[in-house]
Amino acid sequence: MVTVHNNNHAVSFRTKSIELFDRLLRRDGGLLILLTLLAMPLLFSQLFLSDNGSNRALTESPAMMNVAEVNSHINMTALLESNPVDNIRPYDLDDLLRVIPYYDHAMALLIYDPIDDRFFAYYSTNHRWKRGCEELTVSIKMIVYILRRLFPQRFTPTSPEFAMVISAGDVPGVRVTSCVKKKDYPCSPLDLPPILHFGHVFQLPLFPSMIAMPSSKHLKCFNYWTRFGSVCEEFQPIRPGNPHGFVFGANVDLAWEYLVPQVIWRGEDHQVFQSIVSKLIPRGVTGSDAMDVLRDHIDELIPQYKGVVYTANAEREARETQSGKLPWANIKFSNHAKDSQMYLQFRQAGIPVTREYMDNKDLAKFRYQIDLGGGNSAGTLEKLAMPGALFHHATATKEYYFNRMKPYEHYIPIAPDLSDLWKKYIWAESESPGTAKKISEEGTKLAASFGTPEGFESIFEEYMRTPLLRVMEAYEPSMYKPWRTIVSDHVEGSSMKPIVRCTASGPYDCQNIVGKKFFQELRVDEDLIEEDQY
Repeated sequence: MVTVHNNNHAVSFRTKSIELFDRLLRRDGGLLILLTLLAMPLLFSQLFLSDNGSNRALTESPAMMNVAEVNSHINMTALLESNPVDNIRPYDLDDLLRVIPYYDHAMALLIYDPIDDRFFAYYSTNHRWKRGCEELTVSIKMIVYILRRLFPQRFTPTSPEFAMVISAGDVPGVRVTSCVKKKDYPCSPLDLPPILHFGHVFQLPLFPSMIAMPSSKHLKCFNYWTRFGSVCEEFQPIRPGNPHGFVFGANVDLAWEYLVPQVIWRGEDHQVFQSIVSKLIPRGVTGSDAMDVLRDHIDELIPQYKGVVYTANAEREARETQSGKLPWANIKFSNHAKDSQMYLQFRQAGIPVTREYMDNKDLAKFRYQIDLGGGNSAGTLEKLAMPGALFHHATATKEYYFNRMKPYEHYIPIAPDLSDLWKKYIWAESESPGTAKKISEEGTKLAASFGTPEGFESIFEEYMRTPLLRVMEAYEPSMYKPWRTIVSDHVEGSSMKPIVRCTASGPYDCQNIVGKKFFQELRVDEDLIEEDQY
């Protein structure tokens, strides 16, 4: 395997030689070792000369390196259509350490140590501890149990070590480089080892080796299946005793014809859901004048607040026309951040921002669901199950199962800026209601497949067993140096500290190695790197 980036800044001649021997021993066997010994004079001269000029590139961070030139031979169309699970290359621990500089937070090395017969999670002290990190630790504690149960013969005291990179969060905690901002994919070399991300991954192949895995909310259902061989209650229909299940129309006696003909959304307004616009609405400007200001600045609002503006417009039109029709949009916050400047500006201008909280049974009474994200809002899969049609909001990220969702078959696609929301509503409600109803039915069938043993077995195989197996098969254990030595000797690995250890003999059988002080020193107060910045 070709290593595009070497992150050791000042590697000694001796260390280089050892690393070369280690790779040859692991990958190419004794014959190549013999050939190398015979060519030793030439090898030494090449290693010595390489320290004089070519090492300048080694001191550059990945964010500074021109990945486009390295990957200039890439077929971009093929890259867009490829599945990262099918393109996993052989990798070793040195390769995994190359991933570290690409991240800002919520990424860990997960290593199985056969001597201790335990898993260890390592976190870099050069990374921050912020949103997504709690999700990371929860994912670690569940995935090690799944690994131990699915592949018991691979994790024994007589097995070789195993290592992989995992990350977690609503968006990958990568460094926001110019490549990431411009979406000038790929932003990493193609030979970067697999990264299992538990949460939303990028729609575009910014990091081609990143594999979408279930977020912790869904991961516990995969954990449940591993443990009991049955489907978790969250994926089954709602019923007495299972208040958190999917709300299917047949289970709550809701038919398409009797659903409220509005686009519905409820969620929490977190501090991170703020526009970059300051003092958007001037003090003293209220009512229709404030709405005029918002129309002029509509492109500067995030989708949730755009929806609030659309709702305010629709409500005003309904009042003025006195047609007796409901406003077409019903998009509001069920709660707001106490320090939300955007919320205060809207409220002071007399624009309704919040409305009552709705649970999934309440939301299911509406004909058109839209998945705008937000705290305490129903997820895409939950909305897909409901008797109404899903207006699926296209964003920069996707979940692990999105490849099963097809536009105009399971959902009605909505542009990232919501510019076509009204047009799609008119299409579904007035022009093609039969088609919209059919789309709703197919979406419900897709969501229902998660709740059957046959359906979930297929889902588990595609999104859990197969990627884990491919990653395990691709890993090449060290046969020359202990894994702890490889980590500690590496310029990036030296910053890695163990934070969790797991025997994984039972669910959540893990212990924290470090105390709260470790995380407090890495924690940041502000948390403004969210999906909108990608």
